[in-house]
Amino acid sequence: MEKERERMRDFFEDVIFTPLNKVMGPLLHEESRRHLKKARVEVLKAMRSYIDSEISDLEGKNEPLESD
Repeated sequence: MEKERERMRDFFEDVIFTPLNKVMGPLLHEESRRHLKKARVEVLKAMRSYIDSEISDLEGKNEPLESD
């Protein structure tokens, strides 16, 4: 799950936050920067919620692990 979490974080950084910062960063006032920081926190919380849900689903299935 940690790799999935890292991939999602990288995705949001690459697709949303980095381009947004490159385009708008020099133009933003401090208040706008605070809003973007809060938005980043909310996206990370959404990712955490998704990951927690996936973990719960996997734990609930109780399927035997594949052996080599």
